[in-house]
Amino acid sequence: MDGDQTPEEQVEIGESDQGPQFDDQVELIDVFKYSLDQRIMDGCVISAVLEPRGQDTIVAVSVTNKIVIKDTETSLNITETIRCIAAAPFGDGYDCILIGTDSSVICYDVHNNLTVFRNDVPDGVNCFAYGKLGDNEDAIYCGGNCCIWGFDRTGANTYWTVTGDQVTTMCLSDYDGDGETELVIGSPDFEIRVFKNDLMRAELMETDEITCLSHVASGCFAYSLNNGTIGTYVLKERQWRIKSKSNVSKIFNFEEQGLMVVVWKQGKIDLRFSHNGEVLSRESVSTPVASATLMRKGEDSIITVVSLDGKVKGFKVQRATHGAIDKTQQLIREFGQKKHNLMMELSNYEQEEQMTEAEKDRDFRIPADTEVAVLFVVNCEAQLLSLRVEASHDIPIRNVVIFAEGLFEGESYIWIPPNEHQSRSTIDIPLIIDKDSTNDLHTKVFLGHVDSNKLMVMENTRILPRFCRFTLLKEEYQKYFYMPTCWIKFDINPKVVKLSEWVLESFTIDSSLVEMFDEAQGEFKFLGLRPKHEKSLMFRISHTQKTFEIFHDSIETLGAMVQSYASFFQIQNMECLAHFPDVFEEAEGILEEIEPMTEVRDRLTTELQERQAAVKEIIIRAEDSISIDNIPEARKCYIRMKANDAAARQAALLRWNNQERCVKSLRRLNKIIENFARLRVGEPGRQIVVSCRSAIADDNKQIVTKILQYGASSQ
Repeated sequence: MDGDQTPEEQVEIGESDQGPQFDDQVELIDVFKYSLDQRIMDGCVISAVLEPRGQDTIVAVSVTNKIVIKDTETSLNITETIRCIAAAPFGDGYDCILIGTDSSVICYDVHNNLTVFRNDVPDGVNCFAYGKLGDNEDAIYCGGNCCIWGFDRTGANTYWTVTGDQVTTMCLSDYDGDGETELVIGSPDFEIRVFKNDLMRAELMETDEITCLSHVASGCFAYSLNNGTIGTYVLKERQWRIKSKSNVSKIFNFEEQGLMVVVWKQGKIDLRFSHNGEVLSRESVSTPVASATLMRKGEDSIITVVSLDGKVKGFKVQRATHGAIDKTQQLIREFGQKKHNLMMELSNYEQEEQMTEAEKDRDFRIPADTEVAVLFVVNCEAQLLSLRVEASHDIPIRNVVIFAEGLFEGESYIWIPPNEHQSRSTIDIPLIIDKDSTNDLHTKVFLGHVDSNKLMVMENTRILPRFCRFTLLKEEYQKYFYMPTCWIKFDINPKVVKLSEWVLESFTIDSSLVEMFDEAQGEFKFLGLRPKHEKSLMFRISHTQKTFEIFHDSIETLGAMVQSYASFFQIQNMECLAHFPDVFEEAEGILEEIEPMTEVRDRLTTELQERQAAVKEIIIRAEDSISIDNIPEARKCYIRMKANDAAARQAALLRWNNQERCVKSLRRLNKIIENFARLRVGEPGRQIVVSCRSAIADDNKQIVTKILQYGASSQ
């Protein structure tokens, strides 16, 4: 176990436990250390070969917004705020530095001291990934706010698509094992999204904000969350996860196949197996970490850790000198622990057999056929979903422990009766559902009479349906329903044999009522279950006309339902008709104001540059006047400089406000396009994004809402 992990830490290991085996123990040995003499920005450290036939060197961003290169006295000054950096082999045998700022991406060639290209990215760049995506050529991919940009070595725009939220981290990895790499991105909305070319391939729901993604082995990528969780996905399935108290700074693969390096922000460095998370070796640094990278020094791979205070330390992996691990002793200890547990259990049975009838009566024994039922119960009046735990034979419930990933704070919930003499055989535990995601509820129920000194533990697992916050309304509760104004309509796919199967898996519904969804036609009203007011939902199904209409006012929820429906019945392509008048009006308003805001931004940028040039000119004149001892003229120059400086600051503030408004509008527009794309499946969803972008680029904005409503095929 990790030294900084909680006692409740759990490791989840998949069925596959095959991986590289090491007969000898390895250890991390520090090989060098030095200081960059600068405080370093969190997450902004890379290694790159900046000269032909050169060696890897450290490149970092200081907190003063300068790019610091080891062994060089000069630093690169960037006028825009730097958010991230990366390296790409765009030079002839060397790397160029990629700089992501709050408004652009810059490719800089250190060897030739020139800017290869600079492209505007209105909403800024948060992270980079470089490589080959699907059948595209090698390119750099920039994660922004609700969109992803791709540029080739000349700066040409080769890729663009929208995402559901801000992109905070990304990597290229073969997610599905088909031999082609996919783009894996992480967002603050707890989702990992996988793009195959420009089509979203999968969504993986996690329990917190995604902070780091990295390809670590063939068909395997690692992830970390803001709550300290790390883990790996192998060919679409999560292989394992471990939760820690601290956060991860960087994850990257090591030269040995199947090994990965995890660097924690508080200074710990782990060398782990990627297939099960087992720690192979561990080291640490004494100061908080900014980031880490893997460098090549001759034949060796050096794990280089850069601290926030600029201190750099390198570690090399080598075989341990104190001999091989004694696996025999380790096995003996494991079997000894198992023997101890079995002997304790056997002792309990023997004590029970030796008890007299009087002792058994006083001991309040629990019948052998006692069962515990775990059910979902809906209270329509309170609009609340609860988990009901019932024990047979009226056995008191003394304690309930529930483990559910992402459902409870800390991923667990403990119920204890307020007074031990108030224990009862049936309890209801309210469930607060914030996200539409399937969840496994692992319950441990402790049974026993109040005066008993022994408890029975019953374990149970229930699957929480993805859309469990909606329940089918009965006639007596129709008053709680109101008709939504927004809807989508699509044709029922021939693959759909029984619609009831999808409904039963996805919603909280009585199994005796589910057969109604396979009837010729009907309307089915659902109530949203949340402590706060939730929007109603209605299905209108016609099997004779092969149409399915869903009425609901949340476009995000409808998109999730469409994707769930298509995934359940394995539908590859699906088009639909969408009606969201408020969203259409909002999109039209954004499109109308984008062009004026862009014109204002260009005018303010020109004005700011003129003001800055005037200030520089006045400073030169003032210095010239001082050099010839013309103090009165210098005084006039400084008075004019003060006025021009104030005007330049005002122009900069106006430009910044306009830029923020423009970025906010573009972010919302990208989000709208992404939501409507999710109402379609496969190629029709991809074409929504492509067609909307083409319409905006061609200044044909009036057809954008038509594309969103009817789909790209209607144009």
